[in-house]
Amino acid sequence: MTEAIELSDQNAAVMSVITRETAAFLRQDFNDWAACWVHDERTREVCVSSSFGATVHEGWDKLSSYMREVIEGGSVCNISNVQRSNVAITISGDLAHVVFDETSKNAYGRIENTFETRVLERTEGTWRILYASFVLRGHQYVDASRLAVDAKGQILGAPTEARSHLERHPGLQISNNRLRGSKPAWDKILQTGLKQAAEQHGYFQHYKYMTESGRNFRLPIVFGETDEGGVAVCVLFVRDGLTFVETQNDDDIDERLSIAKSVFGLSEGQMLLAHRIVSGDSLTTASDTLGISVNTARTHLSRIYTKTGVNTQTALVRTLLSVG
Repeated sequence: MTEAIELSDQNAAVMSVITRETAAFLRQDFNDWAACWVHDERTREVCVSSSFGATVHEGWDKLSSYMREVIEGGSVCNISNVQRSNVAITISGDLAHVVFDETSKNAYGRIENTFETRVLERTEGTWRILYASFVLRGHQYVDASRLAVDAKGQILGAPTEARSHLERHPGLQISNNRLRGSKPAWDKILQTGLKQAAEQHGYFQHYKYMTESGRNFRLPIVFGETDEGGVAVCVLFVRDGLTFVETQNDDDIDERLSIAKSVFGLSEGQMLLAHRIVSGDSLTTASDTLGISVNTARTHLSRIYTKTGVNTQTALVRTLLSVG
């Protein structure tokens, strides 16, 4: 019983240092922040983000110099409502290993989720941080326009902007918190695509795919022609063990069509029309947007068909998005 109480007290002491370090950082108190750390060459901090890559600071001299500049220069992350869950602490002698999940809200109201690790060392009865790392999950800004789903299409993340895009999308809908195609045949296409994406959820499976194909997994889903004469499309890609659904990404379309232009020898006029069709416009809407007659648009489309070897807009969109 005494041992259990002592361990509980040590766990509380360890977490109090972690809490104090975070609070000192957020209120921009460098001296109090520094007091929470071991000051020698073994000290290390590792920061990993899908958006910003990985940053490693090795040794107290480098870490403290960098953090002084951050804290005193006003570059501290503006977050609030910090909450920790799934805390696991292992203490062995004078070393403590701590892992936990952290959730906070940034200055723009977005929720940020991190996976955190700390190693603390006890010297003369005082715990201090020797090693710290965090992995910030997701692309903090671009993910605002994307849906995140699991292997069966259950909605795991649906930011306001993403839901707004979905409401206007002719091929997708949410039913019982699950992403579905808006028509039975389209739902079959979507579920097949989600199954393919789920096969890449594991880190090593995705790594193998990238190594063999030379690119990350991205799967265009072309549903078919809409009642308005356009083509319903979305793109699936995998990151962080999840499937993300993009309903609107002009940068990705531009990149793929640029490759398609070279591969198929499309003219500038044909390229502009192809972009409008891939974006979901009907031929009439596309011609209005481009300021050309419908007959000119039909001529462009006919020549694009000849160059790409297809004869429907659905097949054309599938071909153009599959290039690259």
